[in-house]
Amino acid sequence: MIGWIKLSKFGYGLLDSTKNALKSAPLEFKYTLSILLAAMWCVGFGIYTYELLFIGYNIIGHFVLITCVFLTYGVFKYQKKPTSPSPPNKVKWDLSREG
Repeated sequence: MIGWIKLSKFGYGLLDSTKNALKSAPLEFKYTLSILLAAMWCVGFGIYTYELLFIGYNIIGHFVLITCVFLTYGVFKYQKKPTSPSPPNKVKWDLSREG
């Protein structure tokens, strides 16, 4: 049981973007390296389990998943930027001229 706890702490520390070796790398490099690592793991597990026929599908699936994660991160980061307040509404509605 203690081994699983230590392994999970190591895994979370490895994947934590504030602590791992890529913490100061630009976002594009992190994205590219994530895609390459995912492809490497797909090939590794495909060879291990003899599922060589489906390696391409696994790599494409990981590519799509990682792209979605990075796009979501980009949207959230963009939305955090302060925006200028909208100008006041200049439309006046005169109810006596309506209908």
